[in-house]
Amino acid sequence: MLKVSANWLSGHHLERRGPELGGLVALAAVLHLAAAVGLAYATGFSTVQDVLGRVSWPWIGAAVGGLLVSFLAYYFAYRGIYGVEDGHELGRRQMVSVVTGGFGGFLAHGGAALDDYALRAAGADERDAKVRVSALAGMEHGVLAVLGTAAGIVVLVQGLAKPPPDFSLPWAVIPIPGFALAFWLAERYRARLRDRDGWRGKVGVFLDSIHLNRLLFLRPQEHGPAVLGMAFFWIADAFVMWAALLAFGFRMNVAAMFIGYATGMIFTRRTGPLGGAGLLMLALPVTIWYSGAPFAVAVVAVFVYRVLTLWLPMPFSFAALPTLRHMGKPGVPNAEDAAESDEPAVRHQ
Repeated sequence: MLKVSANWLSGHHLERRGPELGGLVALAAVLHLAAAVGLAYATGFSTVQDVLGRVSWPWIGAAVGGLLVSFLAYYFAYRGIYGVEDGHELGRRQMVSVVTGGFGGFLAHGGAALDDYALRAAGADERDAKVRVSALAGMEHGVLAVLGTAAGIVVLVQGLAKPPPDFSLPWAVIPIPGFALAFWLAERYRARLRDRDGWRGKVGVFLDSIHLNRLLFLRPQEHGPAVLGMAFFWIADAFVMWAALLAFGFRMNVAAMFIGYATGMIFTRRTGPLGGAGLLMLALPVTIWYSGAPFAVAVVAVFVYRVLTLWLPMPFSFAALPTLRHMGKPGVPNAEDAAESDEPAVRHQ
């Protein structure tokens, strides 16, 4: 039974039809609601009801605006990762479909399957697809860590009581030396492990993905849109969380909120199963509360944040399914855009 469940949850879900997709949506909804109800019970239903009663709808609207900005930024980040170092170019419609399908995270199970599917459709071989999928995940977490470093330094300089040093200090001091060490290791050993078998080959793929991220960070004149796109994605996404807190009456220090937000982002919604349904709903309220927000407000605000970032994009993700499925047909990797422009997609030179 566990094997059946694992198989059902694995993959990119693109080939699943109505009943199976409906079942996955229902499972995600149950996980999301169960986590929210459990946290509401812990803080007290009456307290949660009081918080809900003072909602400010203009700030909910502002959060939706932040979500739109984060989507546009994510699009440019995606294009940069796909194209760096003689990469692969998808047609505009197909790239929009890939970003739309992966943005909410529901169709991108584990963060690898959807992007691997798209890259293979664009002409990447198996290894190159794995490298770029890993690079995209690294870029997501890497840019978040850089922003977390800035937030951690601000919190320490301001001398805020919350978040406490056990939250803010690691963000301030660990990421940058960690990046430097990772970049050095990648440049020193990636050539030795390329095309090796077994675990050495997997490490080689990982080091090559770090090399791609190094190029993105160290050559901003060439790859600025990718890094800036990912940075603006995280800033806009964090704004959605901040606006949701403000919608229920709590104006949180921006740096403190970002520390709680980044710490609770145990994985991105693209890399978490079912877009992180349930798991992020459990983690984020705790870390944001520990960073200074009232617990009841954190629970309600995170619930709204997750509705906006997981459930609002979901219909658009399903609308992108026909294009995504067409991309995977043998012999027609870029057929739709080629039909529009009379040119096949080409590799970057």
